[in-house]
Amino acid sequence: MMKRFRMIVALMLVLFMGMNAVAAAAETIYYQKGDQIEDFTVTTCDGKTFTLSEVLKEKEMVLINIWATWCGPCRREFPYMEQAYEQYADKVEIIALSCEPTDTDDVLTEFAAEMGLTFCLSQDTTEFAAKFGVTSIPTSIVVDRFGTICFIEAGSMPDADSFARLFDAFLGEDYTESVLLDGVPARLPDAEASPAEELSAALNAEGAQLVFEGADDVNAWPMVVCEKDDRLVAASSNTWVDGSYAALSTKVNAKAGDAVVVTFKTSTEAAFDLFTISINQAAVKSFSGEHDWMTYAWPVEADGEYTVELVYRKDVMSGDGDDCVWVDCVAVVSGEEAEAALAANPVYPTASENALLMTTEGGREIVFDDPNGFLNVYFGDFKAYIIGSETADFLATITADIDPETAFFYCNYDGATVSLTQAMTKNGYQVQGGVDNLETTGYEYTSMFLYADMDSDPVLVALYFLDELNVNSFVMNNLVDANGVALCSWMYADGTLPATNDTEDSAAAVGYESTYTVRYVDQDGSPVAGVMCQVCDESTCQVFVSDAEGVCAFTLAPYAWEIHTLRVPDGYTGDTETVTIAPVEGGELVFILTKN
Repeated sequence: MMKRFRMIVALMLVLFMGMNAVAAAAETIYYQKGDQIEDFTVTTCDGKTFTLSEVLKEKEMVLINIWATWCGPCRREFPYMEQAYEQYADKVEIIALSCEPTDTDDVLTEFAAEMGLTFCLSQDTTEFAAKFGVTSIPTSIVVDRFGTICFIEAGSMPDADSFARLFDAFLGEDYTESVLLDGVPARLPDAEASPAEELSAALNAEGAQLVFEGADDVNAWPMVVCEKDDRLVAASSNTWVDGSYAALSTKVNAKAGDAVVVTFKTSTEAAFDLFTISINQAAVKSFSGEHDWMTYAWPVEADGEYTVELVYRKDVMSGDGDDCVWVDCVAVVSGEEAEAALAANPVYPTASENALLMTTEGGREIVFDDPNGFLNVYFGDFKAYIIGSETADFLATITADIDPETAFFYCNYDGATVSLTQAMTKNGYQVQGGVDNLETTGYEYTSMFLYADMDSDPVLVALYFLDELNVNSFVMNNLVDANGVALCSWMYADGTLPATNDTEDSAAAVGYESTYTVRYVDQDGSPVAGVMCQVCDESTCQVFVSDAEGVCAFTLAPYAWEIHTLRVPDGYTGDTETVTIAPVEGGELVFILTKN
């Protein structure tokens, strides 16, 4: 999904002024997948020595985890990592390297005891975070028995089984050469396939003799025979298995004018968990969400034999409904029956062109004069609006080549996704989104995207603002040169100039930058040094440590930053659970600790 437009303009200027900065940054990335790792030694938090070459004499692989104690996703995955480690400790070693300088041995020892961790923890004295180009944590790295870096992936694991599947890929006597993985191996099917004669009995129309079989792939889950709504059907067996698919296929002989008809029911996550009908390996229609028993008919244009494949794919994000597809019948029909089946196909509103139009009453379209094309580099071809209210309404029209069953809206106001089938009206597809602004959420703008499917770039993009003040702040916070001079301007699409066109004055009004001061004192008002304070937005966190005056001071873009006390020094107690929202305009926050 598209993320927020928060850039340092100097980095954007690299696109237009040369690639020296990119080349310099690339030099810091020492290791890549497939490289041989150099031997290294670290001292663990309990005083032991961990040397990679020595460990690999006894273990078949090593998992290196780059993390920090303040990282929430790191904390969430450690119980799963520990559970898998206890199962595989005779063959697998784990070394968790904290990239946070304040994670001393004492801090790590206390953390390990709190979490019940038995694998090795150490500070990242190897500087692996830099050598692997780590930009987000946790990041997991696998080194196999041959010293080859076989796996590098950022993000926390959702369960112990994911770690187990990752470990299994590198273990065993038949592992004779390095295997490079792009992701955690999928869970192998454990559902028992139904015999071919049972599938035929469940899926054939009366008198038909089609032969059905599963996919010739060890990762494919079977469609299994069961009863559903008093029907004998074939159901997908990969329910709630992320990143999996279930499939079956059959061959049919048909003549021009016939129709291949599939009768089915779905209860899935709309737009993301898809039931797809393919003919001769080409997808012809997908369905998602809630569909009671229905048919889809594919028109046959030439005599011949056709392979009909039915696949239910479950993505890795989430699921809705029963997370299942049931197939009742696959048949070839002709004549009036074929015509009736084709006429019963679902109909969706289409138009001659794709468009995403703002329909909020009182809203107005604006245009940017952006000679360097910064906005198009980031957003592509987009339209921009001033909304003037707390909600924004849009109407999308799409051409016939976009399948509404796979297409969806995404609004970065709250990360909401809406399937086009859930937003369908007689004139198109209607969606509503919230409106960010500096005073409420800390962002000057919101984006509404329309995607044709989850694997494609957005087809349509709308960028919208609450008012002129937020547009001007957006320009001054994102589209200025090194001297703070705006690199673009804007006006209304009808040619009207904005009433507040002085972007420098407008930026000053909202605060181009805001200064925040977090002050820690004890119950007597004396400053407390050494307090760890975490400052976060929706996707990243920074950590500050109070100085001798008890102060953490920082200057950042105006935003409702989340302030959280991570750790207090020995001899003090304080609230490390509450998250405090900083005022957008900056200012001072005082936290009182208790001196023991």
